[in-house]
Amino acid sequence: MFAREFRVNVILRVAIITTIALMLAYVLTNRSWFFTPLVLSILLLIAVWSLIYYIERTNKDLTHFILSIKQGGFTSSFPAGKRGDIHRKLSEAFNDVIEEFRKINLQRETHYQYLQILTENIQAGIISFDLEGNVMSVNPAARQLLNVFQLSHTRDIKSVYPKLHKTIIELEPGQRQLLRVIIADREVRLSLQVKELILDEKPFRIVLLQDLNAELEEQEVDAWQKLIRVLTHEIMNSVTPIVSLTESLNVLLTLPDGNRKPLQSLDEEDKEDLYGSLQTIENRSKGLLRFVNAYKDFTKTPELTLETIDVSVTIGRVITLFHQEFESKSIAIDTTDVSPKTMAKADAEWLEQVLINLFRNSIDALSDTVNPVIKVAAYMHNHRTFVSIIDNGSGMDEETLEKAFIPFFTTKKKGSGIGLSFSRQIMRLHGGSLTIKSKEGEGTQVVLDW
Repeated sequence: MFAREFRVNVILRVAIITTIALMLAYVLTNRSWFFTPLVLSILLLIAVWSLIYYIERTNKDLTHFILSIKQGGFTSSFPAGKRGDIHRKLSEAFNDVIEEFRKINLQRETHYQYLQILTENIQAGIISFDLEGNVMSVNPAARQLLNVFQLSHTRDIKSVYPKLHKTIIELEPGQRQLLRVIIADREVRLSLQVKELILDEKPFRIVLLQDLNAELEEQEVDAWQKLIRVLTHEIMNSVTPIVSLTESLNVLLTLPDGNRKPLQSLDEEDKEDLYGSLQTIENRSKGLLRFVNAYKDFTKTPELTLETIDVSVTIGRVITLFHQEFESKSIAIDTTDVSPKTMAKADAEWLEQVLINLFRNSIDALSDTVNPVIKVAAYMHNHRTFVSIIDNGSGMDEETLEKAFIPFFTTKKKGSGIGLSFSRQIMRLHGGSLTIKSKEGEGTQVVLDW
């Protein structure tokens, strides 16, 4: 469109020049016309100047436009003025292109500022340099990490940290290496990673430096906190019922006036309760001591002492341990399906610890349940032993059930998240398994099988 209009305007001006020139040639043959040739000459000059100005002005606008783009000066504009429709359209086209370039330039500047802010505030150190070792950029984190203020060449690193310099130069792109460096009289564990890129056909290397000390120290503290929570959880599971039994014994052996009750005054039932409670406290205390000793080095797998035991007796001891809590929370215990003389090879103390964990979970799940019940079953089938604990508590949704065995995952405010994962580990050491079936609002069933 523009080329056609430009061509028409040029042809029109050339036609006018040609017509005036012919008229001038004609009148020059008639010497009686003195003023006419003068007027035609002036008109001819004006027409020629108009043609030259028109072409040069268009070329000037094009040159200005190209220079603006080349130099990145996107603040220029091209007003149409009163030069006609063709120049108005040309100016609109120029201004549209300038506006698009201005937007692109603004986006590029925004991205640059974003990357600049990101680089300056990121915790990892970043150093980029060319193959001659000239440092192109270094962020504040790298300066602080290396304890340097001026870094213009990689030899500045070599003079202070020769081992680090050698690693940076020799490390292949994409590789990652851990390095110990003494910085400001402090040993720092660094993670180094090198990337290589090409800009304007010139290769550059980017080094990413990370101080692992702070992260490792944080993980160490977190690991200790988790271990303490585990120990506290497991110890409290045993200590709480022991305290409860001790209080019951104290009540049994104390007169209303606070004096000690003579043992001779106890009837046979009280004596049986006394001996049974003391036996339970002794067994649980020994199990607790063994548990603590095993966790002195928590990376070691607990050692089992397998012997033939009566599983129903172990279940009975655990129920006795929680007896006071069952009564205070009105939890009914159904042991109808616990077969007497359910003999199996197991470590009685570790199996007892597993049962304590499972009963504790059931008690917690029954906190808001009307008519809470725990049903316990123990039986033999195909030469394998099964123990089942079912409660009618709150149950678990599918997501919680999937995460139930993840260490340290818990939905309890004061839980450690170790009970089920630890219990499953103990059952695997027995050559068995621990499985859970649960539905939200309908309760939970845990089955031990070995």
